[in-house]
Amino acid sequence: MELKKSPLTACSLNCVHGWRKTAVKSALLKRGVAYPSRKIILPLAAILSVLAISDAAAVNIERMAVSRAPSASGAARQREVISGQALVKFSAGISSGAKAAMLAASGFKIARELDFIGWTLVKLPPGISVPAGLAILKAMPAVAAAEPNGVYRVSKTSNDPLLSFQYALNRTDAFRAWEYETGFSSRVTVAVIDTGIDGTHPELSPKLAGTSQFFDPDNGNMSSNEPPTPACNHATRVSGVAAASADNSCGIAGISWGARLISLKIFNDGDCNADCSPDTTCGSSDAAIIAAIGHAVTLHNSTTTGRIVINMSIGEIGGLCSGSMQAAVDNAVSAGLIVVAAAGNSAVAGIDAPANCTGVTPVGATDISDNIASFSANGSIMAARGVTAPGVGVYTTDLNGNFADASGTSFSAPFVSGIAALVWSAKPALTNAQVGDALRNSADDLGSAGPDNYFGYGRVNAYKAILLAVDGNLSAYTAFTLLQKTYAYPNPFKPASDRILTLSIPAWLMGGELAVEIYNTEGEKVRKLSGLLWDGKNEAGQWAASGVYLFLVKTGKGKAKGKFALIR
Repeated sequence: MELKKSPLTACSLNCVHGWRKTAVKSALLKRGVAYPSRKIILPLAAILSVLAISDAAAVNIERMAVSRAPSASGAARQREVISGQALVKFSAGISSGAKAAMLAASGFKIARELDFIGWTLVKLPPGISVPAGLAILKAMPAVAAAEPNGVYRVSKTSNDPLLSFQYALNRTDAFRAWEYETGFSSRVTVAVIDTGIDGTHPELSPKLAGTSQFFDPDNGNMSSNEPPTPACNHATRVSGVAAASADNSCGIAGISWGARLISLKIFNDGDCNADCSPDTTCGSSDAAIIAAIGHAVTLHNSTTTGRIVINMSIGEIGGLCSGSMQAAVDNAVSAGLIVVAAAGNSAVAGIDAPANCTGVTPVGATDISDNIASFSANGSIMAARGVTAPGVGVYTTDLNGNFADASGTSFSAPFVSGIAALVWSAKPALTNAQVGDALRNSADDLGSAGPDNYFGYGRVNAYKAILLAVDGNLSAYTAFTLLQKTYAYPNPFKPASDRILTLSIPAWLMGGELAVEIYNTEGEKVRKLSGLLWDGKNEAGQWAASGVYLFLVKTGKGKAKGKFALIR
């Protein structure tokens, strides 16, 4: 059985009691990014709630359609609102007593008078939805206007200093997903059936759960591998993509901050060199993989690991799913586990086993421009149940506390496993099948319209997947307006501390001939970029002044614009 990977470029960064500053500086300079003079922190841009509830109790949230800013499809935009409340503006001259009497006749009551703006916060009758309550209020003769009490959230991002190297987080819309869910709501563990995680890596060791195990490729026998040791770098790189420690001022961020990891090692140390070279005897067997899957089933829903997502970034090129492997997968799926596997790195041999087993979600690879990777396996199985994720130049954890760029569908699969963990944490009541549906139905459709043999259902989108899953309607957000806009992150941008501004563009604009121009409000061009990252400097290499900036993005498919604030 061949391990799927591509040649990787190592990077000499270490994380020991924070960052070794010289190593970080070297890495940044290699990528053309100036090292800042201040500590590298990505601060939270707090959004203050407009109205406070009269007591400290938690509030319930619901979603409703609003008529403003309709989507291109004509569907009304969805908005989060506080359940059981509305903001009402009464006609001039209506006394508080008259308001209270009129509201009480229909079961409403005043929660708070907002005299300074001339509005009233109203509590709805128990059990009535916000849209229904607004309809009743608007029909009252003395009501001039009625609106929902909208929800505002803190804009949350990780403070890991190398976050901007992880283009894939932007492509999979992780930043907006994290505003809703970071993976701590309910325990989920990604079981990495692979070469063994380097348990000493400071970005991975805090995430380990349960007892790591080794499954002998010769006979499938299980023995403890605690703390986990790596046969080569592969599993360590896979694990960082899914669940590297995040928001810890160190290194990178896994796509799920809260997901735990368990190492289920199926490779012998003596068979592999550090780089998992394919010209060695580095391989495993059906017996070992089946035994590892069986052990993962025993961990599902335990108090230690919670729900289990199996990630298998392994495969036999062009192989068939054997009867015994299919039986193991069937057992896992029937037990409620999610099973994800790399589709394979041969564009001519079809989907690898075990990714081609029924019940497994096969994952292909895309690049930084959302093109299908040249090596990504394809076929009808992708169209039937597959998705894609970034798999070219993915920045992740490496052996000995280091970090590296990695390429291959091996590193696309853990994006999907990590997003599945996010979705399951946000909505624990979902079945494994429902989580899979959420991932597929929320993916950004690339290539031919609809599911196809290359992109499957599309490139996964963490933000849309969580919105769809939490809302309970897996088709409600496929044309969500916000997802079609350009935006800058973080906004406001503080170059001294944030270091890098990331620009995001909608899927329809993805294409070649990318060019970005940044202008100030007087129409003067400040900087021309060839990518979607800006360090806050003008064409002369000087820091841009504080103010509002506009950016214009052009590709071979069209153009779009956006704006952001810069604070020095």
